[in-house]
Amino acid sequence: MAKFVPREKALEKLWSEVKAGRIIIIASAGDGFFTKIFDIAGIDVIGVYNSGFGRHLGVGSLSGLMPIFDTNRLIIKMGREILPRVKNSLVLAGVCAQDPRTIWSEYLEKLKETGFSGIQNFPTVGLIDKNSLFRRNLEETGMGYDKEVKVLKIAREMDMFTLGYAFTEDEVEALAKAGVDLIAVHVGLTTGGIVGAKTTITIEEAIERTNKLLDVAYRVRPEGDFISITHGGPMEDPETVARVLSATKAVGFVSGSAIERTPVKKFLLEECKRWKSIKIEPWKLRLK
Repeated sequence: MAKFVPREKALEKLWSEVKAGRIIIIASAGDGFFTKIFDIAGIDVIGVYNSGFGRHLGVGSLSGLMPIFDTNRLIIKMGREILPRVKNSLVLAGVCAQDPRTIWSEYLEKLKETGFSGIQNFPTVGLIDKNSLFRRNLEETGMGYDKEVKVLKIAREMDMFTLGYAFTEDEVEALAKAGVDLIAVHVGLTTGGIVGAKTTITIEEAIERTNKLLDVAYRVRPEGDFISITHGGPMEDPETVARVLSATKAVGFVSGSAIERTPVKKFLLEECKRWKSIKIEPWKLRLK
C-alpha cells in the first residue's frame, strides 16, 4: 500500500528519472484496477482526480469543473480504493482549493495519513478563459486562481510535493514564486476518443505555448529547481507527446485522458468486435 513519502525524498526519486534520461509521467487513475496496472508499468506519479472518477462514469474530463462531485471528500474515498493497489508509484491528490468547507491544515494532514505524498490544483479555474465574465467574477468573489497557489504553498510547507497547472504567464510566475515542484503547462483539454475534445490547438502551437510559459518559470527560478511538465490539447499519444517534448524544455507529461481513456477505448472496441465476430455453426440454427 502507498505510504506518504516526504517531499525531498519524492523529488529525489523523480529527479533520478530525469537525470537517467527518462521522462516523468503522471497518470490519472479513477479506480483500483487502473492504479494497479499503472503501478506495475512503472508510472512515476498516479494522480487521483475527480475527473478520473468522471471518466469512469463515461463522461469527459471537464466534469471535474461542474457541480457534480464533492471533490475533496471524493478524493479521500477514492484513496481508500486506489492507495492499497500501489507499491512503487508516488500518489498525489487533485484538490479543490476553492472549497470553503476545507480546513487545509487538517485536510492535507488527512491526505498524508491516508498515503498521498503530493497534491495538484485540479479542479482549476485556470481552465475557464481568463477574460470571460465568469472567470472575472470568480476572481472578484474570492474563488480565483490565487486560492490554488495558496493551497499548493501550504502543502509544500507541510512536506508534500506539489504539481501546479498553469495556463498563462502570470499563473506560471505565481507557481514559480510559490516554490511549486512540478510546473505543468496546460495547453487545453485533451483531444481524441469518444468523449475527448474536438476543438484544440496544433502541435506547433502546443510547443510554442509550452516554451513560452516555461521560459517565465525559468526566469523566476533560473536555478531550474523544478520539474517542467506539459499537458493536454493535441498530445494524445506517445508520438505527439514525444514531438512536444523534443522541441520544448519540458521533461514530463501529465497524461490524464491520454492514458486512462483514449487507448482503452481503442483496445476495447477492437476486442469487443473480435468477440462479436465469433460465428454460430450452421447446424445450431435449427435448434429450438
